[in-house]
Amino acid sequence: MGIRILEKLLTLLFDIIAINVAFFTTVWLRYASGLFPETYNPHVDFSSYCNLVLFLMNAVWLLLFFVNGLYREWHKESRFDEFIVIARAVGFGTLVICLLTSGQQIIDFAHTGNWKFFFTRTKLATLLTYGGCMLFFATVSRFVIHSLLPLLFSRGIGVSKVLIIGANGSGERLVKEIHAYAKLGYRVIGFIDDDGRKRGSMVSGYRVLGTYSEIPSIVKRERIPAIIVAHVSDSANEIMKVLNYCGEISVTVYMVPSLIDVITGHLKTHQVFGIPLLVLLQDHMPGWEAQIKRLMDISVSLGVLTIGAPIWLLVAAIIKLTSPGSVVYKQLRVGRNGKNYTMYKFRSMYHDAEKRSGPTWASKNDPRITPVGRFIRKTRLDEIPQFFNVFKGEMSLVGPRPERPFFVEQLKLEIPWYVRRIKMKPGITGWAQVKHKYDASIEDVKQKVMYDLYYFENMSIQLDIKIILRTFWVVFTGKGAH
Repeated sequence: MGIRILEKLLTLLFDIIAINVAFFTTVWLRYASGLFPETYNPHVDFSSYCNLVLFLMNAVWLLLFFVNGLYREWHKESRFDEFIVIARAVGFGTLVICLLTSGQQIIDFAHTGNWKFFFTRTKLATLLTYGGCMLFFATVSRFVIHSLLPLLFSRGIGVSKVLIIGANGSGERLVKEIHAYAKLGYRVIGFIDDDGRKRGSMVSGYRVLGTYSEIPSIVKRERIPAIIVAHVSDSANEIMKVLNYCGEISVTVYMVPSLIDVITGHLKTHQVFGIPLLVLLQDHMPGWEAQIKRLMDISVSLGVLTIGAPIWLLVAAIIKLTSPGSVVYKQLRVGRNGKNYTMYKFRSMYHDAEKRSGPTWASKNDPRITPVGRFIRKTRLDEIPQFFNVFKGEMSLVGPRPERPFFVEQLKLEIPWYVRRIKMKPGITGWAQVKHKYDASIEDVKQKVMYDLYYFENMSIQLDIKIILRTFWVVFTGKGAH
């Protein structure tokens, strides 16, 4: 079991303990300690509180911690920042519990308009006591875990590997910084430098493992989660060469701040190894929003596939009866980080339509499309099987449309920063789909990439909901489909 998985499991376990300790501490303080005469009851039975309500409270708190991003790798970040997030989650959770346990009081308040029916002094004191206990125990439990991890890292247990791009003075300084902050849990594996003459040489005690083109194979072979680009050049093209090789692998790319003038766009700065580093190709959606996005993907895809099953079976029967061939069309597409997967669609073209033409884009009066296929394309019914891809995690409800490997190789050569598009999980619909017409040529795809890059820089749940609502309008009006 990896140290990162162990950290998350321990955090979850400690959270469950903290939630229950906070609850029973509150019960003891309010009803059994004698500190609050108005509620004191020396005969209080703690076992009577071990019921379904307590189970639901555990579920609510864990869900709140999850959506607030409290299960990401907090050991690398400020304890104060973590405390602020915990306080925000606890404050909101206390309010939720107040509302869930105030059914009759809300009814009384609605009839009388008197706040005294809603917030009695005793109830408010109990809620404040509970919220304070939750904040204290949740904070302490997490700080204990994040104090243990650096001790393990300092002993070389569970450390993450790091590859440094640039076997030069800047790279050597980075090595010294990493050694100075060993408790952050990183270990240098070696250097990469595009000067082939340096291959095999030693720099600051580490070997130069290869050139830029070998980054993907080295990262995969050594299972390296992060690379740092040292000051390799003042040329933007040099940085782009590095990024293009990183586009199809799952790796975090850091860059020293002195290179900020060689690229454009919004860049996020992290305090890593005691120095600020820029994060390239980073996810712009906050962790808690990304988790909500995944929950939306699972719930919506499952609902569409199960509730609409009779309709989808009818569509499948019509396709089968009106043209020979399989009902579902399978095609290889490029997913997140360049990983290929099989995408499913209801077949809208004649069987083996591309045997002669090869890979090409659909046109307005494409002769390859069947009469039924025109209808299901116009209404977007052909996309329904992709909800299975969404449920599996290969796609999302919202994201750039997945391209075929044949076209991706072309576009990577022709479009700057196309690598950013590959870093996103593809979607059933996206900003490009609601803003531009159906792909008919590589020029259309180039235009859509610009919209996809806008989405990459502005990803949020709010934007996703906006895109979904606009998708319904596009389907209703038939705009963009042929």
